[in-house]
Amino acid sequence: MKKLISITFLLITTISFAQNKNFIVEDELIMWRYIYEDSTSISKLKSNPLLEFKTDSTGIIKKTNFSDKMLHPIVAEFKIEVKKNKYRVSVFNTRFIEEPRIINKDGLLIQATNEYTIEQALLKRNKTIKKPSLFNNSTETLNPHLIQLFTIKKPAKSDW
Repeated sequence: MKKLISITFLLITTISFAQNKNFIVEDELIMWRYIYEDSTSISKLKSNPLLEFKTDSTGIIKKTNFSDKMLHPIVAEFKIEVKKNKYRVSVFNTRFIEEPRIINKDGLLIQATNEYTIEQALLKRNKTIKKPSLFNNSTETLNPHLIQLFTIKKPAKSDW
């Protein structure tokens, strides 16, 4: 029984303290990269309301928290590279935006908005990604939302 408990504890700590492999540090910036095996044209992503394309393959992710209460709203830039039957998405310059709050300073009410980069939140001095806390792993929370955001949706077939 003690062996089972210790194995379970070891497994939980290993899983919960690992950063997601799709987040990498490159030139002191944290980037998210993912390769999609899909031959569909990336122009289909232009209909996604959370993406604002600047060119055919670059743009920004509009402010969103993906309806996830574990995340502060984010904005970010993205770049899409296409090869035969696949495309790679890179997300960078990710910024978290905390909700505005009112501060009373000498009788004056000031609305303060705190915005910080993913590097400020997760990058250590030696330019590696910090280990997450037990209950908050931002990279693991953010990863499935980004994968879903850039997945090209197949239209539902209809008889109409």
